[in-house]
Amino acid sequence: MAVDGRSRTDEALDHAQDAVRASIEAASKIAQVSMEAGTEAAKKVQASLKEALEALRTSPKSGGGPTRT
Repeated sequence: MAVDGRSRTDEALDHAQDAVRASIEAASKIAQVSMEAGTEAAKKVQASLKEALEALRTSPKSGGGPTRT
């Protein structure tokens, strides 16, 4: 039973990570459009979003991050 619980937890974490990634990508597209308008704030946002996406890409999928106790 513990294995099934862990599998559901892993799946939930994977879905959450996918949702975060999709949100960051959407915000990145919005920032890109704003950046094309030439604002400095949009450039900073775009850089931050790229860093966030890279952090998600380089982090282990599920089970590899910090655990809550």
